[in-house]
Amino acid sequence: MMRMIRAIIYVFVTVMSITGIVRAQDVAAEARLDTTEMLIGDQIKLNISFNMPMDYRVLWPFYQDTLTQGLEIISQTPVDTIISEDENLVNMLQSITITAFDSGQYYIPPLKFRYQPIDDTSFMEVSSMPLYLEVHTMEVDTTKPIKAIKPPLDAPFSIREILPWMLMALGAILITLLIVYVVTRIKRKQPVFSIKPKPVLPPDIVAISGLEKLKSKKLWQAGRTKDYYSELTDIIRTYIEDSFEVQAVEMTTDEIIEGLKRIDVSTGSLKKLSKTLMLADLVKFAKEKPLPLDNENSMTNCVDFVNETRIRAENNEETEEDIQTHNAEVKDRH
Repeated sequence: MMRMIRAIIYVFVTVMSITGIVRAQDVAAEARLDTTEMLIGDQIKLNISFNMPMDYRVLWPFYQDTLTQGLEIISQTPVDTIISEDENLVNMLQSITITAFDSGQYYIPPLKFRYQPIDDTSFMEVSSMPLYLEVHTMEVDTTKPIKAIKPPLDAPFSIREILPWMLMALGAILITLLIVYVVTRIKRKQPVFSIKPKPVLPPDIVAISGLEKLKSKKLWQAGRTKDYYSELTDIIRTYIEDSFEVQAVEMTTDEIIEGLKRIDVSTGSLKKLSKTLMLADLVKFAKEKPLPLDNENSMTNCVDFVNETRIRAENNEETEEDIQTHNAEVKDRH
């Protein structure tokens, strides 16, 4: 019985040992250089690879600034992982760019990897082979005479280099011209910036346009009779003041009618205007409530007054021009 138990234990240990050897053969670390010789200041790559089973984990060697004394690390790629599902293996790769600024022979010690199965707590270790790197300086031919150092070559100017200076010069010229213009205008007592005045419309055009807008508001239809007559009389008073020498805006109704009589406005036009102005005074000051027909007639009377008197206003302007022309001719004769 004891012999049988010993035989079973022996077989079990043997199988486990064989399995461990097989698994250990799946773990391998390798480090190799692009070249074993380089010129001082050149850059080469150290390529690292590590193979292990998929159910293993590894502690990857870490380097910060130097690989070994005299060999500086320029950059490191992330660790790349390639999984081979057929063989149940993981291949991990990394590339480190190194350089050296002193000549000589450099020894790169083995890279150590600590690994363990996922279901185990003990670590095992495997290392890569050591490497050697020879760094040479530039060969100098001592048989030839030493030559003087050549001066730097003049690079041709490009438009991109000249453009900022051109823009600055153009800006300085524009600022100078602006200063000269402003100073000149100030010395001549002229406005620095002159705004072109808007064209002035004839008073009759302004009045007719205002009456049409007032009509479209429909104020008296909405019960705002007082506002309607206030705007109506304001439009007519402004028209009279702009067309004739009558200060209608500040005058009473009687004063306006008397002023228009002196400039020979027709009786029919005065009657229409007087009727409308008097009704407006009653609405604004006596709270008169005119009929809808009266409101419409007031608008019609104002429109007719403008249309009938604008011919008179144009004739007055022509008469003034004729007087100025006549006076100029008399001066020339003398």
